[in-house]
Amino acid sequence: MTATGDFPAPGPQDREVSADRPTSAPSAASAMSRPQTPMLTAHKPGILPLRPLQLGDILDGAVKAIRFNPKSMVGLSAIVLAVFLIPSAALAVGATHLSATSLSRYGTGAEAFVGLPAVLLQNLSTTFATAILSGLLIHVVGQAVLGRKPGIEQTWRTTRGRVPALFGVMILALLVTVLSTTLLIGPGVLLLVNNNLVAGMILLLLGTLGLIAFSLFFSTKISMAAPAIVLEGHGVLAGLRRSFALTKGSAFWRILGITLLAGLLAAIAGGILGLPFSFINLTITALSGQNSEFGQMIVTFVSHLSALLTGAITTPFVAAVTGLLYIDRRMRLEALDVVLIRESLSNPAPPL
Repeated sequence: MTATGDFPAPGPQDREVSADRPTSAPSAASAMSRPQTPMLTAHKPGILPLRPLQLGDILDGAVKAIRFNPKSMVGLSAIVLAVFLIPSAALAVGATHLSATSLSRYGTGAEAFVGLPAVLLQNLSTTFATAILSGLLIHVVGQAVLGRKPGIEQTWRTTRGRVPALFGVMILALLVTVLSTTLLIGPGVLLLVNNNLVAGMILLLLGTLGLIAFSLFFSTKISMAAPAIVLEGHGVLAGLRRSFALTKGSAFWRILGITLLAGLLAAIAGGILGLPFSFINLTITALSGQNSEFGQMIVTFVSHLSALLTGAITTPFVAAVTGLLYIDRRMRLEALDVVLIRESLSNPAPPL
């Protein structure tokens, strides 16, 4: 590891560390010579002890990472989300006007879809912003493990070269999602369109189940790509290969379970934080009418504002969990804790 925060791979990644490896970190003195020597208290230069992490360590560490450096974690999230969602809100308001004008000729039923373009634009913008943040914030988390607090400017200066690769992974993931959805859902939809209802419904149900299973598998297998790109400096394909290597075996299920749990907690928190905005939208819809163009424009703006404010809180938590899963996996697989101990001793964080 270097002072800039990178986590270069220390050696081969094609074999697991022995299962009897102690979960406590080695002492500072023995870390240089005998990495497997256990000690009672793990070295803790930052938010977490440098040893393989348990579920509680990861969730608690994600919260500590936000509290340790809120300016970079929350502030950077708000900035990146604003960069994407402010133009999205402007485009969505314009799209709402155009769709209202176009659909008005088809009657009241068609006008119910006036807000659909705005929803699609908001989701797309949020997806792009989250993909970028997933990489940028992982750098902040990696530094927090060593007790360092990089500012927003320093974080951007260190990670901006990784942004194209992060975009590449996201675009590839979107292409795979579109292709898998077409292959698994398309046949059932075609049968339903051709009035073959029974076969169409069965095939659609099986395709939906298959799509859910594939989506969980694929998203878990590429979940370590962003950390590998940002912290190890890999490109798109090398980052994906690295992610597949780090998520093989039983680690797949552990990463999947913890990621789903973190996503659920973030969704609950986001729902609670978004309640005032949901109430505002319901009030506007009730007062102006569901098919009102002006009402839909206000709802669009409020929805974007809600996504910005709630995302600034929930996105850092999910990104921190991903980053800590990556660090934990490498500590278990490659004894990264020894490398981090050496780094913390040779280049200690300045006093806070």
